[in-house]
Amino acid sequence: MKRNEGWTKIRPHNSVAERTYVVKIFRAVLLSALLLVGGAVGACTSTTSIGDVLASSSKYEGKEIAIKGTVGDTAWLAAVGKGTYQLGDGSGNIWVITTQPPPQKGESISTKGTVQSAFSILGRSYGTVIVETKRD
Repeated sequence: MKRNEGWTKIRPHNSVAERTYVVKIFRAVLLSALLLVGGAVGACTSTTSIGDVLASSSKYEGKEIAIKGTVGDTAWLAAVGKGTYQLGDGSGNIWVITTQPPPQKGESISTKGTVQSAFSILGRSYGTVIVETKRD
């Protein structure tokens, strides 16, 4: 058996048509990669400042938003299976109502939830709150 038998001989792309084809393939691969990266960046959830939510609560009422900040006071009400924690981001502080045990005081977290006005649990009013749907 000859040394190169069964192997395709690799040769440079000499014709204009071959070079054009290679350039088109390269562009298609590059465009696909850029779209993939752009889609991943676009899929990232942007956060809303707590100050904006408090200043324009009617604008956000009933809408799901993402916020992040540092946890302040927390409470767990086992009798009703709900908890609450205060989240601050430097622009304001807001109470978050949750069905999970609240995070530790001082912890930095991100959460998603629906904005709701005039929320109360066991007679305590919390004003505008976020009813948590997902915590990161």
